Amino acid sequence: MKRDILLCVAAAVSVVASYMAYVAVQPVREDLYFSYTHVPAALICFLAFFVSLAASVMYLWKRKREYDRVAEVSAILGLVYGAVALVSGAIWAHATWYETTGMYWSWDPKQATMLILCVAYMGYLSLKLSIGGVEKRALVGAVYNILAFSTIPLTFLSVSLWSSLHPIASEVSMSLPVKQTLSLNLIAALLFFVYLLITAFTVWSLEDRVDRIAYEKGGGD
Repeated sequence: MKRDILLCVAAAVSVVASYMAYVAVQPVREDLYFSYTHVPAALICFLAFFVSLAASVMYLWKRKREYDRVAEVSAILGLVYGAVALVSGAIWAHATWYETTGMYWSWDPKQATMLILCVAYMGYLSLKLSIGGVEKRALVGAVYNILAFSTIPLTFLSVSLWSSLHPIASEVSMSLPVKQTLSLNLIAALLFFVYLLITAFTVWSLEDRVDRIAYEKGGGD
């Protein structure tokens, strides 16, 4: 029931944000429309990987399977949001940098480091799928997950470390209505992420319970 309420609130916020984005608010620059998708997706992507990191640290400390599963589920969601950020960012880059590069993908440092980040976490999931033992898979995955998180600071600092067409967030000019609309889109994306995380973990819990019951019955026979 609580999850349904959360989903309804997320949908309502999303509808209001969509109305403001495409009807009520007119940005100074037309390409800022893409920020309503790209910025929330990128930020939730980073948040998902941070949750995954925290869960992996907790697993190494407590050695409870629930933490390992949260780390895995959150990493999957992070990759989904990361894919949205990459695609929307490429479209935004084409619209913004048309006179400079005219391309969707120019291997700009921001694009390249974001891609590296996603590849690193795909490696995390691939590694977990390749290991048979449950405890060994969780342990190795947690260590790898902690190391993979280092790609996130690299993505943030890429604009400052290398010459990049990607603007620094503080340098982007937005009116107050545009900022408010962007904030609503971010809230909607965050609520959807929480809903998906809770739902995925609930499904896993039910599957794990069924597997345990089946195992106990099989052992009893």
